[in-house]
Amino acid sequence: MDMNMSLYTVHVPKAASDVASDMAAALAASSIAFRPSDPQYADKLLSAATRVFGYADTYRWAYSYNANIRSGDRPFYCHFVGYQAKPLTT
Repeated sequence: MDMNMSLYTVHVPKAASDVASDMAAALAASSIAFRPSDPQYADKLLSAATRVFGYADTYRWAYSYNANIRSGDRPFYCHFVGYQAKPLTT
């Protein structure tokens, strides 16, 4: 990748469940890819995927709703509402 991208943390109450659910999918897919050559590592990936998905399912909030994220970074990760993400009322 030849562009600068900022790193942000996502946490409750603005959890970015859309990002977390995509991450869970990537970890689960990686566990399938590594299963034949390294079953122990595949188990770790699948365990991480399960934990990350649990977080995404419990704390639903779209990445693009997070006011702490500069608007210039949003185009890199901004789809409509994510995994059943809903804005929280404050």
